[in-house]
Amino acid sequence: MRSVFFTPGAQGVFYALLATFVWSFNFIAGRALADAAPPCTLALLRWSAAFCAILPFALPELRQKWRHFTGNAGYYLLTGAIGIAFFNTALYIAAHHVAALNMSLIAISSPLFTILLSRILFGEAVSLRRAAGIGTVLLGVLALIAQGDVRSLAALSFQPMDLLVLLAAISFSLYALLVRKKPQGGGERSYFAVLFGIGALLLLPFSAWELLHGEQIRYSSSLLFGVLYMGLGASLFSFWFWSKAISLIGPARAAVVYYSLPLFCAVEATLMLGEPVLQVHYISGALIVGGLLLATRQG
Repeated sequence: MRSVFFTPGAQGVFYALLATFVWSFNFIAGRALADAAPPCTLALLRWSAAFCAILPFALPELRQKWRHFTGNAGYYLLTGAIGIAFFNTALYIAAHHVAALNMSLIAISSPLFTILLSRILFGEAVSLRRAAGIGTVLLGVLALIAQGDVRSLAALSFQPMDLLVLLAAISFSLYALLVRKKPQGGGERSYFAVLFGIGALLLLPFSAWELLHGEQIRYSSSLLFGVLYMGLGASLFSFWFWSKAISLIGPARAAVVYYSLPLFCAVEATLMLGEPVLQVHYISGALIVGGLLLATRQG
């Protein structure tokens, strides 16, 4: 029994769940800080905090392996732009214009894109069991989003800004695939330090544009603690957990675990915001957990 829990597959699923769990709190933090800073500036503060936190530990590696990073500059610029600068910033921007129900419905398309691209680019098989598990999880997520009322899904109307959320979902899928193909020879700490630094630098001119055009940062202890959480928890630790999961189980299986995000969000909303627990929460939770077990199990 002990060996079952410590197999690479089980460890990979655990790391993916851990990353998704920490990311789920990002929705609450993002909502709380929506009026504290404009979206690009908030993203800049987040990734700057992550970069400053990891830099002292990564500096020796960066000095030793600098030629590796300059020799693979194209890969790191692309990965930093897609996975760091664009993905979360797009969601921060869309949050001011897109209904939460629409965002949730579009965001769950990211694992589907990951599985599809893994199949096309890497020839990763999609077994009947995995397809059944994905379908079960998707049914549970849709039930959770619709709160058990199918009519709410039928009544959805999508706006042009919804395209930004869809592009963010695709960018997260591409980031997962790029992590799988990262160049060998760079250290793990320096890898993330370079990506976080690139993401922050790319966001700098957009943040400056926001502030020069009348947007303001409303400094407070809530903003400080929120940025620290997003920079350390939702950025530094979660991205390391996600990278570890991809290296152990591949981007397709890790993407299936990402479907647990709405379930974590529902539990947190109940515990932290006092939202009621309905019968649909139990049903959708059972579908999501059962589907995850079915889709991620090996053998």
